[in-house]
Amino acid sequence: RRDALSIVRIIIEGRLMLDLPQAIEKAEEGLRKAGVTEAAAGIRQNPMDFVIERLRFYAGASGSIRRDDVVEAVLTRHNIRRLSLVDLLDRMTALEAVMTKPDFEPLIVGFKRAHRLSEKEQWDRQPVDPSLFQHQAETTLQAQLNAGRERFPILMEQHEYAKALEALVQLKEPIDEFFNGVMVNADDPAVRSNRLSLLKEVDELFMSFADFSQIVVQGT
Repeated sequence: RRDALSIVRIIIEGRLMLDLPQAIEKAEEGLRKAGVTEAAAGIRQNPMDFVIERLRFYAGASGSIRRDDVVEAVLTRHNIRRLSLVDLLDRMTALEAVMTKPDFEPLIVGFKRAHRLSEKEQWDRQPVDPSLFQHQAETTLQAQLNAGRERFPILMEQHEYAKALEALVQLKEPIDEFFNGVMVNADDPAVRSNRLSLLKEVDELFMSFADFSQIVVQGT
């Protein structure tokens, strides 16, 4: 554990943009070439999981991140195929910073409602069909969502996480208007499914940054 924590500290404090899965794979390859098996090396846990646990400890113990729910939100959605510890901590830092904004908690309340509905309800998911919209709030939400989805991946690729989160915060008003003006469980099955598909797209955009369902706010 000490060695793994030291590795985490060296990577983060040195801002080393290291692809951790690739580094672990090379280390395992070196062991295999040396004739060392996992059993002989005493490996009882997936090395990736072990290092991520040390990152979780480092984030809290170092004072870098104060909120456990922020750590869990980011780590729950990490991509194990391509992972940088610096990148994960940067996401946590940006997320914790945006939580001080007055629009953030109401936004999460709206997101969690969209998340619960899209996860709980049973429906035949199809692409969102604007011809089935019956309320201006549906049109507005889709337009704002499409604009966000154009900008969001670019910001993520550039590691502009604060700006990416701002793009999500801008969805607060259209999400609120949607829930205030639209009954999701409409009598018409096609309209109901279309609305759930729209909410699922909202859910997927948020989840591409972090698992916001882990974030604790009043009213959820």
